[in-house]
Amino acid sequence: ARVFIRRQEPLAAFLKGSEQHLFRRAQVRQVLAYLRDADRTRYVEELRALLSDGGIRTHIKDLAFALLAEVTDPTEEEWEIWQQWIGQAIKAIEEGVPNPDKLSEIAWHRFSGSQSWFEAIDQRGVLKNWLASRNERFVNVAVDFLWRHQRHSPDRVAALLEPYADCGGEWALRLRSLMERADLHTSCRFFDLFLHLVDNGTLDEARSIAVNGTFWDLLYNMGQNRPEWIPEVLAHWLRRRFAVIRVADGEFRARELIGYDRSAAMLISKSAERAPAAFVKHLLPVVLGISDSASTGDEPPRHDAVWTIPIKSKGPRGQGACLSGLAGALATLAGESPGDLSNEIAELRRRDTYAANYLLLALYAGGAARYADEAAVLLCDEPWRFQCGSPDNPYWYTMETIRAVVPYCTPKDRERLEATILAYVSSYERTKTGYKQQGRARFSLLSEIPSDLRSPHANARFQELERKFGQPQGEPRRVVGPVEVESPIEKKATDVMTDGQWLNAIQKYPSEDRMVPSGDALKGGAEELAQVLGERVKEEPERFARLALRFPVDSNPVYLECILLALREAQIASDLKLQVCRKAFVESHGPCGRWITDVLGSMGDPLPDDDVQMLHRLAVEHEDPGSEAWQEDAGGGKPYYGGDIHFNGINTTRGRAVDAIRDLILSDATYIERFRPTLDRMIRDRSAAVLSCVAGTLGAVASHDPALGMPLFLNMNFSEDRLLATRHVSDFIRMRLHENFPELRPIIERMLRSSEPEVCEAGARLAGIAVLRHESVTDLVDEALRGATPLRLGVAQVASANIADPEWRPWCEATLAVLFDDADDKVR
Repeated sequence: ARVFIRRQEPLAAFLKGSEQHLFRRAQVRQVLAYLRDADRTRYVEELRALLSDGGIRTHIKDLAFALLAEVTDPTEEEWEIWQQWIGQAIKAIEEGVPNPDKLSEIAWHRFSGSQSWFEAIDQRGVLKNWLASRNERFVNVAVDFLWRHQRHSPDRVAALLEPYADCGGEWALRLRSLMERADLHTSCRFFDLFLHLVDNGTLDEARSIAVNGTFWDLLYNMGQNRPEWIPEVLAHWLRRRFAVIRVADGEFRARELIGYDRSAAMLISKSAERAPAAFVKHLLPVVLGISDSASTGDEPPRHDAVWTIPIKSKGPRGQGACLSGLAGALATLAGESPGDLSNEIAELRRRDTYAANYLLLALYAGGAARYADEAAVLLCDEPWRFQCGSPDNPYWYTMETIRAVVPYCTPKDRERLEATILAYVSSYERTKTGYKQQGRARFSLLSEIPSDLRSPHANARFQELERKFGQPQGEPRRVVGPVEVESPIEKKATDVMTDGQWLNAIQKYPSEDRMVPSGDALKGGAEELAQVLGERVKEEPERFARLALRFPVDSNPVYLECILLALREAQIASDLKLQVCRKAFVESHGPCGRWITDVLGSMGDPLPDDDVQMLHRLAVEHEDPGSEAWQEDAGGGKPYYGGDIHFNGINTTRGRAVDAIRDLILSDATYIERFRPTLDRMIRDRSAAVLSCVAGTLGAVASHDPALGMPLFLNMNFSEDRLLATRHVSDFIRMRLHENFPELRPIIERMLRSSEPEVCEAGARLAGIAVLRHESVTDLVDEALRGATPLRLGVAQVASANIADPEWRPWCEATLAVLFDDADDKVR
């Protein structure tokens, strides 16, 4: 850099004197970085001249923008340069049109990802002005800009967004989208904003981008890093959901607080174990309040519509995990913490609900040494508390408490407890159907007092009951696995159901929650009934397609999903399929989006313009995916979809819509012109997962119109290196190497020099294929053979695959001969 600067030659002129190969990038970086420290005036002049000169190649200018984005102490002169180049991008965003200036688009991409410039423009008030813009499209981009920087500046992002938290409308959608992609555990202020959005309903429909993702999947990283925050989220969520349900005034829907959600159950259980104090502090008042409000009956223990009877299960699901997690947390604190639990005990003791008694007994059992006499006296004073168990054993949880506390009781309190048990007769045993079971309850309860601690009279009475009943009731059966969940209506019963009965059933079972056991299985909800409905649709597709048009607007989307899944292959009128798609798009385009695209992409008849527009919106405007799941930890250090970009793409709505457009174009070239605006938008998608699907659609375009397909491909957003190694991208390049190698060479060069091994390997394969047709590629193959293992492996794969072809055998033999003694066993 010092040598070059002493020559006093303009940087742009120096670059134009050569081919501007990739190695020039490092030199440009060195010169500009040195000048910025040594001669700020010349640095600004050289930077302006380089970016403005039409003779400088784009990859050099991109390097200059990248260097400008990396500065840690931005200056006013540099901000003026940015304003010059991002202005066109901002104008295009505001007008809702593609940016005709490719360099401006590159500048915007580099600028929007810069942490230092985020802070610099925030200090200048630029971000506040962006958010306050009257242009809705630009506000959307501004919020997306904040999301990009939320991880490193969560407090500032929260401060900028707080004024809009209660605005509703488009702002509610923007904030929900941002929260679905944000790192929620990064700061207290950002977390407080998240809780506020839970409270005001903004996040009612929030869910993660994973297939079948839920609200609770958003909290995975929080559960790992801030387990003490999970109960606070849970408390706010329960209050919000219960308020919504009470307005709806539906007793069955009261169980929709969390439902049968595995992700929620896992988070709740782990949080209760790792942060029991926070769990009790935040959750106990909420659970008790909801239980009080939803309880029924006059006699204790009063059941409620939310937490009915705790069921032993291998892994509690949804809101059942709230109660079992709270019981475990109370037991842990009672047994291990020296802290005072008198307030919690008082709150539990003053209630006569089943849920409160269950939690109180769990606390006493966990702190048996501390609370033995208190527990015994309470059971004697209020014998209704004995009735706390599961459907298999109505006294099991009381039995566990008695077993724990009896060894620590004073003889006086133990004798009193024994006498109370011997006098106890359950309410069921007093009925006409239960009188023959009289004594079973006291037999089970008495069995938990060891024989050496019982009085002679109690032992004699126990032996009598033993002769009558054999064994006392033991631990309840555990409910395990989803295979035991059945549809709430058996398939055989649906054989004779009328359309009206189906509509009633859909309204009766709106929740995906599971109910209490029936025989050896759990009775399910909407999800299980929808599976049965899907089987019926396959048998009578036209009938159920017409029935779908009558589904209530507030039906669970899972019912429409099962209809759409079956309609793709159904042999019914296209117009009827389209009517179902339109209904699903209007009412549930979020959860049903993927299945709508599958049906539209399979249509044999030409799509009407309205349906082309529907597919356009699903392909370029749908919120799914909101982030790159293939980059995110799914647990155990493994990414979602095994890190496969394309596998992620085909499991998103935009990716599936792009594939549907591909299928339509392959079958009918006239769709190219009809989807022309969509193609221009698709190639600029921000998601690499979606772009991996876009490359396949461009392949379909190029098969009919190469003159259009190639420019679209070259203008794709290839900002993510690993996208270049995906199947459709590599296939597009491979299929066009013979005719379009000069245009594709820069991409292959980039792949060979990538830091990602799979991209290097794919690039070497393409270079090897290209050299079979173009001698000018020899330099790239030689570079690969001298390079790292993935590069040599890619060339070896091409040579070994083509050695049988007489035309290419000489090159393959010569190449393989070099690689037989390679140091890497995969190459050999």
